[in-house]
Amino acid sequence: MMYRLIPILMLLGAVGLFLGYVQPTYTVDIAALTSEIRDYDAALAAAKQFKEKEIELTQQQATIPSDQLARLDAFLPDSVDNVQLILDLNSLATRSGVQLSEFDIVGMDDDGQESSEPGTPQAAFPLESDDPVESIELSFSATGTYLAFRTFLDGVEASLRPLDIVELSIQDSQTGVYTYDITLRLYWLR
Repeated sequence: MMYRLIPILMLLGAVGLFLGYVQPTYTVDIAALTSEIRDYDAALAAAKQFKEKEIELTQQQATIPSDQLARLDAFLPDSVDNVQLILDLNSLATRSGVQLSEFDIVGMDDDGQESSEPGTPQAAFPLESDDPVESIELSFSATGTYLAFRTFLDGVEASLRPLDIVELSIQDSQTGVYTYDITLRLYWLR
């Protein structure tokens, strides 16, 4: 009789082992891992497509002459180099016969109010924006004759760098040498 009971107990033990250990392991752990593997495979496929597109764009960029790429970078750079910009403006002013002074980056303080005081935290570079183009305002004073100032503005207008004159004020003078307070808005890619 015992020899008939042993196979039944073994069968019940196998069913219990399957229901207690194998099936939960398969449905929970293995199913989760299978899902994770599918996600990784999708990410790998997207990375492969990205890499192919990057190679295609790099090949297209290689066909553009380097002088045209330099012009494009000058037209809409990917960062603002304040020092180089001031040097470029000063060089243009010197050629035009105008003297520049009192440079200031105009930003916003934490309360959203305009602030141009040195040492004040500037919010001119917001971190969250959907716009791919950012801007910053630069103010300075120029001193020179009207004709020299017009020559300077013509040079600013002819430059590749996209900028807008936001504010311009002129202080009267009896000598023919005027002081111009200028605020420029400069643009760059994020």
